[in-house]
Amino acid sequence: MSRTIGIIGVGEIASAIVEGSCASGDHPGFFLSPRNAERSARLASDFDRVEVCESNQDVVDRSDHIIVSVLPQQTESVLSALDIPSDRTLISAITGVSVEALSPLLPQKPSIVRVIPLPPVRERQGVTAVYPDHPQVEEFFDVLVGTVVAETEQLFSTLSATTATMSAYYAYLQTIADWLVSQGWGRVDADRIIRGQFAGLGNKLSTTDSSFADLVAGHETPGGLNEMLHREWMDENNVAALSTSLDRVFARVTGKD
Repeated sequence: MSRTIGIIGVGEIASAIVEGSCASGDHPGFFLSPRNAERSARLASDFDRVEVCESNQDVVDRSDHIIVSVLPQQTESVLSALDIPSDRTLISAITGVSVEALSPLLPQKPSIVRVIPLPPVRERQGVTAVYPDHPQVEEFFDVLVGTVVAETEQLFSTLSATTATMSAYYAYLQTIADWLVSQGWGRVDADRIIRGQFAGLGNKLSTTDSSFADLVAGHETPGGLNEMLHREWMDENNVAALSTSLDRVFARVTGKD
């Protein structure tokens, strides 16, 4: 990929991208928007070839590829103020804003690629979804973490929906820890126990290609405690409720809610 990447919207995801990329000695040059001044200044101080620009347009002018990571409601105001030439690539990390919706805001018709980078890119873990295929964008994220290319924008949006499960995962762990506290454990010890238990399971996911079905089977025995809780809690109604919630999130990110 080109050695110059601009970032407009230096929030948590953008910071993770820069930090994960800069963990390698051979990383692109980054030009950061000045709006989140404290975060941008910290990244520029921590890593070489990372600079804070005077304006968003300065980011565009100095970069070959521009990652835009702003809130969906900010999309029009941010992009309409920019002049992005046709020889640039706009890499959109904006949730729920389609290529069709972005195009009218980019009159010079630069290439548009949508991505879904997640916080673990900071540790070079996970997978970044890409749509449509773009060899240079894929190369950058392959080095950073790995990619999966969606064949259609609808398939891409299903992955946006699944990212909505992250806070629910932590809420699940919190519920288990809360139960331990209700049984008499102190909060610090309860949290430490649950963190240790599930950190190990997370490591398992990153070191095996076993199917989820095999992982389930490998962590329960017929008639055992794991099977008991699995069957009682993940019953037909709860599975259906989760699927329904994912359907509703998918409808929201595709503008069909």
